[in-house]
Amino acid sequence: MRFIPIYKHSVFIVSTGRTGTKFIGKVLPSMIDDCYSTHEPAGVFVTDRNKWKKDIKKYGFLRMTIGQLTPKYSMYKLSSDRRAGRVNDDKALRYIEQMRKSVLKDVITELYVESNNHLHGVVDLLEKVFPNSKVVFVIRDPRTWIRSVMSTKASLLYSKIDFPFLNISMKATDFKDDPYAQKWKNMSKFEKLCWYYNKLNSFILEKMSSKANFKVFRYEDLLINQDREKYFKDFLDFITNFEDGFSKNYEFKPQLLNRKINSSSKNYVIPHWKEWKNKEAVIVEKHCGQLMKKFNYGQESEWREKVEKGYRFEIA
Repeated sequence: MRFIPIYKHSVFIVSTGRTGTKFIGKVLPSMIDDCYSTHEPAGVFVTDRNKWKKDIKKYGFLRMTIGQLTPKYSMYKLSSDRRAGRVNDDKALRYIEQMRKSVLKDVITELYVESNNHLHGVVDLLEKVFPNSKVVFVIRDPRTWIRSVMSTKASLLYSKIDFPFLNISMKATDFKDDPYAQKWKNMSKFEKLCWYYNKLNSFILEKMSSKANFKVFRYEDLLINQDREKYFKDFLDFITNFEDGFSKNYEFKPQLLNRKINSSSKNYVIPHWKEWKNKEAVIVEKHCGQLMKKFNYGQESEWREKVEKGYRFEIA
């Protein structure tokens, strides 16, 4: 059975997670006319039981419990399975359509916005299901991203309950040609996160960089740096103007950027990278070095010194 395209004008904000996408999705309806925005719809959050209860009521008990272990009902599982070759593209397209039709059935606004890191493995299929869509990719410095993931209870990635036999999260052993497949069992969570960061970001950039409906923003530029207002306006311009002439008015409200949502900044379990050992710097550089250079991360003299000393130690 072939999928049926969904022609609603849509924006998908994709990332590794821990990149401010929940915050961005929260503020957009306050800036953009006739806009509906949602964050990871029909996804289970153990730390947010209220959302889970609402989603069970909306999508059904089966889908929001045991169904989350299947690619038919879980976008996160679908992404992992499609990347690993366990689900082909034809089936993935049908699953995307079916899952998003249930989300959109009550959405009456003209513009639909979804911020969702669960879409990472099917990001290149979205334009087939949603012909009138745009994709924004938010990338973050891997050093602060790893620190954030390690410190938040909201992420179950490579945690004790992210059981390998369920194949929920991507892992090196899913890919026969991955150089870390044989080393995976002996890798620390820290290094596995470095691998994940590179694998996910590289896939999205490889598949999407040449597409006209795709644009990349750095997390730091949108939400942290002094000139964030300029970048946020560029972001708003991009997601409110479509190639077919459809557009939405927006009012940029810079004061909203001062809010903090989904932050783990007060409960870090690992220190700032300036306090990392040289070995940790080498692990990050080994997995993420190319992306860091591309997006101007890790160019500080203090970081370069850590990496250089670490490599000297490894060679010795």
